[in-house]
Amino acid sequence: MQDKIALTTNPAGMRLIAQMTLYNVGNWDRLRRYIGDSYGDLLLFASNPEERLKVFTTLHQQMGRLRVGQVLALDKYHVVVLMQSETGEILQVHDLTVEAEHPHKIIEYKQYEIG
Repeated sequence: MQDKIALTTNPAGMRLIAQMTLYNVGNWDRLRRYIGDSYGDLLLFASNPEERLKVFTTLHQQMGRLRVGQVLALDKYHVVVLMQSETGEILQVHDLTVEAEHPHKIIEYKQYEIG
């Protein structure tokens, strides 16, 4: 529980919580809008909201919902979080960095499976 609370103390953690909440409930229209509104221009140039949404929907089909397992690194504008699938069998790292300036758009986001 401490790890989840720690994520609410900084902009990067709050961005991750918002994104993963939409992912977990499967609200794909809102997640698409969230990506378009919350990702920085360079990330969107590299991969548009539709392409990013497809990654999330595929992930959801394979892993189901994800929950915070452990916060591995926490900085004001950067978080690295170990996420666990709802079955507990799959672990994934989510590494997210936001801009220092408000509205703290996501400027780097990586996710990868471990184990």
